[in-house]
Parts: sequence; C-alpha cells; structure tokens
Amino acid sequence: MDKHYNINGISTTNPTSDSVVYEWSNNFSITSNDNTDEIDIKLITLNHKVAGKLFGSLQNLHSLPLNMAHSYGGVDGEIKVSKQEFEKWVISQKSEQTHKILFYYDFQNLVGSLQNLVQESRFLFCDFYKTLNENSFMLLEKPLQPNILIFASGQLVTNIFSKINHLFINLVSQLDFITKISFELENLPKSFVEYPKLKSKGLLYGDFRKIKSIDFSNTIFEKTDNLKLILSLRNEIIHNSSFENIPKVYQLFQNNIMIEKFIFVPDTTNGIFDSFKNRNRFFNNEIKLNEILPSLITDFWQKLGSTIDKIN
Repeated sequence: MDKHYNINGISTTNPTSDSVVYEWSNNFSITSNDNTDEIDIKLITLNHKVAGKLFGSLQNLHSLPLNMAHSYGGVDGEIKVSKQEFEKWVISQKSEQTHKILFYYDFQNLVGSLQNLVQESRFLFCDFYKTLNENSFMLLEKPLQPNILIFASGQLVTNIFSKINHLFINLVSQLDFITKISFELENLPKSFVEYPKLKSKGLLYGDFRKIKSIDFSNTIFEKTDNLKLILSLRNEIIHNSSFENIPKVYQLFQNNIMIEKFIFVPDTTNGIFDSFKNRNRFFNNEIKLNEILPSLITDFWQKLGSTIDKIN
C-alpha cells in the first residue's frame, strides 16, 4: 500500500499538508523541492566538460585505447591489482596520453563520489521519515494517561538516530567533495609528462577559500545559518557521539491517541549551538528536528546545485 510520511511522524494513506515523503512500489518521492536528479545531470555534464578540456571532446576520449586499469585500477574492487603492479604498469607506459587518461578518471572518481553521496543522503532523508512514521516506540500498549507527552529510547530509537547521524556526516562529506572538485577545476594540470597528483588531495570544506574563481553568494560556500547548523550537528555527532545525551523519540497523546512523534535538537543561535562552559545541549526552545529537516536538506541541495552551475 502506498504511504505518505508526514512531518508529525504519523503516516497516512492520503497526502496531507504535512506530507514530506511518498512511498510507492518500494520507491521514495520527496513531495517538494527535490533537485537531486538535476544535481546528478549537472555533475555528468561537468565530467563531459572536463573531458572536452583534456581531450577535445568526450568522443575523442572514448576513441582512445582504454582498458579497465585506466578507470578502476587502485579505485574499485572490480580490478584485482596491487599497488606495486599498478605502479609498474603506469611507469611502463611512459605516455602523456596514459597520464592524462588516468588523471581524468581520478577527477571522475571525485565527481562520482559526490553523486553517490547525494543519492545516499536522499535515501537517508526518506528512510528517516519512514522509520519515524511507521514505528511505534511504545513499550506499553497504551499510555498511562490519556493526555501525555512521553519519550522512548532503546533499539528502535538507536536505529533512527543512526540514520540521522549518518545523514549529517554524509552532508559534510558532500561539502568536502564539492570543495575538492571546485579546486581541481581551477587547477587542471598543464603538463602530463608524469602522472599528476590531484591538487585537492587533503583539501576539506574548511579550505574552500582557496577557491578563487567564483562568487560564493548563493553557493554551498556561503555560511548561512542552515549550513552552520548542519556543520554544528555533524561536529557534535563526530566529536561527542550524538546531539542528545540519551537518544529519545518523543510521543504526544491526546485521548489515548498518538498525534505526534518528534526528536529535539539543541538550541542554536545563528546555526551555532548555545553553550556555556562545558554545556552545549540546551533544549529550552523545543526545536523539532523532523520539522526543520525538510527545508534544511532541500536548501542544502539547492545551494549545491547552484554551486555546480557556477563552477561549470
């Protein structure tokens, strides 16, 4: 049966004003502002343009005598080759053309990694709402009082927090990869006498100011409150294990009927966690993650798409 997963954590068979994700025939659709397919096409176009710069055209590249080692050696489990064997093969080629092909596929690997991350983040976003909507986190059949707010913890809650943690880690990885791609585009090698290293090797999102050729406005490099919140949540997850001391899903009941499920995130000011000395998880503002997440994620993807347009 088709399902609509809603912001309030209660699924329905028909769309509501709160619908975020629609599941049909084991597929997910995001109800509004999903530009992930457009991002994928833009990244493919970017690859083609780099092929044009290096080889004159994509067709010229495909006309060259290519083998699996060019694209997958030392990158993918599809090719069984040791570091020593691959290095020996590269040195034996003594060919600028081989070096150029290898570099192109190294760049394509950066772009492909970003494509995979975007699709993974889309799935994690949808699966979070499915898990929140489809599961009862109750240990008892009904609440102890007909009108009550209670919280649950345990295995199911750990499961949903693992999805959310993974999502925010993924988003910052996207920031790292778009930084690398942007820097590589500005610094394409001029010589292929040797197999060139990627100049972005070791670069992370924090190095984005090394990118000089684009205006950062309306890009992923513009530090908006939304972006700072994504970074704050990811850093808290990475460095302090979670943004909650004990992960919890809250459940609100009226007349013994569950009307809402939600997860709190800490109070922030301009996207930065409010903090005092050793404490930075204050929950006075009752910010619900499932309410802010759709705009947070779709704004991120819109900025990512705009960034790709500019570096193109």
